[in-house]
Amino acid sequence: MKKQWMQMASLALNCVLILLVFWQGARLEDLERQTDDGLEELEQQLDMGLEEAKKQEAERVPTVRFEKVRVDTASRMLTMDVTVEGAEGAELPADLGFCSPGEPYRLSWTQVHLERQADGRTLSQTVTIPLDLEAGLELRQLDDTVLLRLDSMVSLLPLQLSDGGASWHYSSQAEMLYQCDWYASFQDPSGEEAKARNGAFHVYRNGKRVFTGQETEEWYVLEADGERVDAMRFDCAPGDHMRLTYTCEDAFGLHYEFPIREQVALAWDDMRDCPLSHIPTVTWPE
Repeated sequence: MKKQWMQMASLALNCVLILLVFWQGARLEDLERQTDDGLEELEQQLDMGLEEAKKQEAERVPTVRFEKVRVDTASRMLTMDVTVEGAEGAELPADLGFCSPGEPYRLSWTQVHLERQADGRTLSQTVTIPLDLEAGLELRQLDDTVLLRLDSMVSLLPLQLSDGGASWHYSSQAEMLYQCDWYASFQDPSGEEAKARNGAFHVYRNGKRVFTGQETEEWYVLEADGERVDAMRFDCAPGDHMRLTYTCEDAFGLHYEFPIREQVALAWDDMRDCPLSHIPTVTWPE
């Protein structure tokens, strides 16, 4: 009888221990869930705080806009309306220097005094500067604060590529690249749509030009050797590099060649994009 009571007591104790384990486990899961929720909420708050800090910092940094860009190819001068806008309540200095990258304001080759607008934080002026297609540019205030840095003055030209490309299919078995639906669109430095003249698409294989098609009034349709071109195919073995470019002129006569896309053919029916700068090669009219 005593033995049976001891067995029943032991069983009851085990049940209690099991319940305690489950209870502790549930508490631990609840604590883990609360901790995870707390960490997630803290992370969201930190992200929001960081975004707000970035937004406030961006609002404090003056913005620079270039509008109504004109090029005199005879004198090789660039004329544009320059607008500098500061944060709400900010009163920016009105003196602005156009400098070579890294040089101080006192060595700027063009200095202008901007006109302050009614809101007090916007300044603007029409500026004419020498256009050096090989040079970079910095806009500096009198205290040598850099408002804008450009690696190339080409970024100020009237034509900037906003989008471009072509539809394509590659067959490694046939060693052929098929292209169609060529397109390119442009904007000026202010972001407004811009029109190119005498546009043409070019295809290069391993650096050698293998096709030129002139743009027509019909979207996606080219003309080559007097014939309408809806699609083209090119010999293309695995490992070949195929580049698509676009040449044109702006309204002032500057000549551009924009790199649009470069791909390398793979050993299967696919192509891999190659890193490519979309900065055009620009030449003066003859």
